[in-house]
Amino acid sequence: MTKDLKHYLALIAFLSIGLALFLIFNYNRQIQMGIALVMAAGYVAWGVIHHTIKKELHPRIILEYVLVSILASVVAIFLLRRT
Repeated sequence: MTKDLKHYLALIAFLSIGLALFLIFNYNRQIQMGIALVMAAGYVAWGVIHHTIKKELHPRIILEYVLVSILASVVAIFLLRRT
């Protein structure tokens, strides 16, 4: 874990900035949806890059990142459209 600390810190920084922007733009649901989608795409990209560097990239890993991103996006968009 400490070997990949820089990778995880980059992910935490990216998601933290996304969350901050999400909260800043709380008055505009379309922008929030866009931020949620960009965060999901960034999460997938981070996963692919991370596992490529570690030489552990397999289709199942990509599928896992894509499915988690889709689930998070669907939940976020559902909640945003509901309010």
